[in-house]
Amino acid sequence: MKRLFIFILSLSLLLLLAACFDNNIDSSMDESPDDIADTIPEMNTEMNTEVNTEENKRKSLTEVVNPGESTDADGEPIEEEHGSPPRQGLNFVESSVTSANMRAFEARNAVTAEQERYLAFGAFVMTNNYESIRVFALDGSASSAGRLLRDFWSIEDREAALQQLSRLSSADGQAPVANEIYNTFVKNNYLDPLEPIDVFMIRLRGGLVNLYEASKSRAERMPDEFDRFVLLLEEDFGDVDRDEAYELFVNIIMTERINQGLEAYAGARRLLINRLGYTENELLNIPSLDAWDYGRVAIIARYGAQSGYLNEAEAWVHLKQAADSASVIYSSWREYTAAHILGRALAYGSTSEDFRDTLEFLLNHPESSFQTIDFKG
Repeated sequence: MKRLFIFILSLSLLLLLAACFDNNIDSSMDESPDDIADTIPEMNTEMNTEVNTEENKRKSLTEVVNPGESTDADGEPIEEEHGSPPRQGLNFVESSVTSANMRAFEARNAVTAEQERYLAFGAFVMTNNYESIRVFALDGSASSAGRLLRDFWSIEDREAALQQLSRLSSADGQAPVANEIYNTFVKNNYLDPLEPIDVFMIRLRGGLVNLYEASKSRAERMPDEFDRFVLLLEEDFGDVDRDEAYELFVNIIMTERINQGLEAYAGARRLLINRLGYTENELLNIPSLDAWDYGRVAIIARYGAQSGYLNEAEAWVHLKQAADSASVIYSSWREYTAAHILGRALAYGSTSEDFRDTLEFLLNHPESSFQTIDFKG
């Protein structure tokens, strides 16, 4: 009991302690294993009561049309996660992917109609990189493809590429974390920042299983930060149990990740409602956020084949698997798009404002694959 008391008391100091090393936390989101756990049926009563009486505050989240450039925890442009170039405007996206040169490239590398449909599920990042989503081939060198996979995915060989593809194709990458945050907080109408004690109480009730595993995995890569954290605790409490301190450390990482995701969700919500015409009801009734994983399969499949880590047949297996799974879960390209963007926000901490031009093109332009290809096939 004494240890639990100290543990809970310590949590009251975590926000202050977090500031001491927040900037050292690795900004790349870890991808959690295991199946998506059952989410908590209800949130803390005080949390729900407070937010449910502030509907006007929630609605105000849609009032800011331009939330600004998306950045990660270290202030770097968010598009660097996948090697995307800087935004250059909707007209540039349109002229790049519908140009005569692009059409000629697509004619030389044509695929079947069904294969073109598989590729469309990875349209977000590939269009944002000004690559065709109608053919498998890429207009780039093997060395540049390999460099992108190495720098932004830590993929340097065939085994790593296949392992990552398998996880994403089965929505076992970042999607479980995104789903937990969405079902636990967003659907319970709670977008305000949490304190570590809130996360601790949810964990005691058996929630946030995948997020906890992902946060532990990140903590394991931060031994120096953990040692400094123990020293901070010892300054206030004397000798501390390192196992208990480690749980506190993981709890801080979980809290920061949730808050970052909820803040990004608010920005993504503004984007989808203000710029793309989504309704609040649509955004609160997404069947799952697995689309965030499915949408990234094309990156590794196509760049992996270009770099020589995979053969084309292997890549198509995973492209098909992701497309088949997504077409069962979602009803349309519109719903799939919202799921991808909200998943990106909650798992990765990005508003997807850097995708704005790409999204407008994909959802509205008559030459977009989303307009010419049937979602269900």
